[in-house]
Amino acid sequence: MKKSMTISATIILAICFLIIENAHANYFDKSLSTGKVRVYYSTTCPSTCEAILLGVGTSMLSSSYGNLANALTNYGYIVVILDHNPGNMVKTDATKFKNLALDVRTNLVTWLSSTNCRAIAHWIMGGHSAGGQAAQNAVSNNPGLANAVFSIDPYDCSEAGIVNIPALYWGFDLTSCFVNKNKAAKSAYYGSSGRRAFQRVASVYTWGPCGYSPKFFHCSFCDGHCPACTNCMTTPSYFFTDVAKSVNKFMNAAFYGTWSKANLTISATTPVTLFVDTDQP
Repeated sequence: MKKSMTISATIILAICFLIIENAHANYFDKSLSTGKVRVYYSTTCPSTCEAILLGVGTSMLSSSYGNLANALTNYGYIVVILDHNPGNMVKTDATKFKNLALDVRTNLVTWLSSTNCRAIAHWIMGGHSAGGQAAQNAVSNNPGLANAVFSIDPYDCSEAGIVNIPALYWGFDLTSCFVNKNKAAKSAYYGSSGRRAFQRVASVYTWGPCGYSPKFFHCSFCDGHCPACTNCMTTPSYFFTDVAKSVNKFMNAAFYGTWSKANLTISATTPVTLFVDTDQP
């Protein structure tokens, strides 16, 4: 009987953990003529906030990045997931990204009237995959649109314009989901002419439901991975924690402290190598 109760308690705790882990607290959705957004916020966000706007990847939705957004809001950031081409799988359009980003810039503080946030200190723009490509082109073509860039394995930045504001990219040391590693985050890093940083995740393979596959890959950033691209395993929570920790270091170094490799380095469980400024990936 005692053993049965212990097993039952373990199952209950596991279920509760899964519910908490997948809960997307403190968010709201907005539909605009320029696209759809989901806004994540913390109840402890400061009166002057930092806003991170991330464009979605191919075939993804504004609801597809809750785990990443929640990890970032733990630092008090406002996170806005942009679907700048809703109903269409293609998300590479820089003009559509720009138009939706401008609408968010106009309305975000008003939308947040029930929170502590009364002003935005810095606008950080980027995205995942195709959204990252769109953001790179939008920011390079429209000076003043953003104060910094944060993108997660942008799809193809080999022909993107130059970004001359602080920039942070996360990418992978392998090609996956039809994304060439040399044209993605690595190319975006080389296309940044100012203060720049690149966190490259090592190629690690492991056995899982899909067989022997990459533990970390292009779609690890998404909730449940991407359509037709998965390793059939859940991305470990520490991955999102490490990404958010890296973004927080980046923000502090870029705007509130001293820019240096030491100040951008994180203690990470995810196997990453950091490249900064003149470092060559």
